[in-house]
Amino acid sequence: MENVKEIRWADPRSWSATLASLLPLWLLSFAIMAEGFPRPPVSVALAITSFVLAIAVSIVLFWKRWMTIELILYSLVPLVLLITFDEISTTYKSPFIILCTLLLTAGLVGYQRNRSARWRWLILVSIAVVTLVMASHAASSFWQMAGDLGYGECFPDAQGCAPLTGQETPWWTLFFGFLICPHDE
Repeated sequence: MENVKEIRWADPRSWSATLASLLPLWLLSFAIMAEGFPRPPVSVALAITSFVLAIAVSIVLFWKRWMTIELILYSLVPLVLLITFDEISTTYKSPFIILCTLLLTAGLVGYQRNRSARWRWLILVSIAVVTLVMASHAASSFWQMAGDLGYGECFPDAQGCAPLTGQETPWWTLFFGFLICPHDE
C-alpha cells in the first residue's frame, strides 16, 4: 500500500490566501444588496448565488486552513449591516454597504498579514467596531435627512411614497459626516 502524500497548500499568510479569504466577505456583501427599493443593483438570483458561494468558499478555505473560525465570523458582519441599513433607499444603502465592506477588507488584510496574535485580534475587533459605528452613524444620518425632508410615515422611494429627488444630502456626506466639523449658520 502506498503512503498517502500530504496535500501542500499555499501558506495561510500568502497573498493568494489573503485574497481568497476576502471572497466570502464580498460575496455576502453583494448578497445583502439585493433587498430594497428602488430596484437594487443586485438581482435576487445573483444574491442567492453569492450567498451560497460565500458558504461554499468559506468551507473550502477553512478546510485548506486559509481561513480561521474568527475570519469566518468576521465575514458575517455584512449580515449585521443588512439589519442596520434595513428600509434605507438603495440609492444610499448600496454605497454604505460597499464602504463598510472596504473597511472590513482592510481589517481582514491586516489580520492575515500580521504575525502577532495580539495585534491580529486587535485589528479584527477594532475594524469591526469602527465599521459598525460608521454604519450606525450613516443610517441615523439617513433617517435624520428623511425626517427633515418630511418623510414621516413613508419610506423614501417606497411604493406609494414620493421618490428622492436627487437634491438630498449626498451619501458620502451621510457616511463620513461625523468627520466633518459642523458649521454654525
